[in-house]
Amino acid sequence: MKPKRRRAGLLPALLLLLALALGACRVQPAKSQLLTLDGQPWEGGSLSPEAGDGLRVYITLDGAPLADLPFGEAHTVAICQPEGENIVAITGDAVYMARADCDNQDCVNMGEVTRENLEMRVMGGFIICLPHRVSVEVRGD
Repeated sequence: MKPKRRRAGLLPALLLLLALALGACRVQPAKSQLLTLDGQPWEGGSLSPEAGDGLRVYITLDGAPLADLPFGEAHTVAICQPEGENIVAITGDAVYMARADCDNQDCVNMGEVTRENLEMRVMGGFIICLPHRVSVEVRGD
């Protein structure tokens, strides 16, 4: 059974469409990976460290931190590497893997992490793409 996606406003949908339309990973990066935030190149790290209600979205590649973002802000993060592409959507109410070009699509099918289902999900606050070695975790500080 697929989880229902709640409407969280127009901005998250527009950010996701922009990332998908621009194809953030179409240009081969000079480095082994390319990270974009809301369609713009980004070096990664922490964004708005004091924002929100304590819930954060942590994105890692091979266990190394890429991004630390507030759960309550809408963002689209694209992780592009030679192995493939992942697009993480943060709507302000939920986090989910919007797109991945791996064969199995397990990460996309894991559904949303929301405040309401954080404790009840089998994977807790995690969404994991094993083929690309990308993990997304929602947790409190």
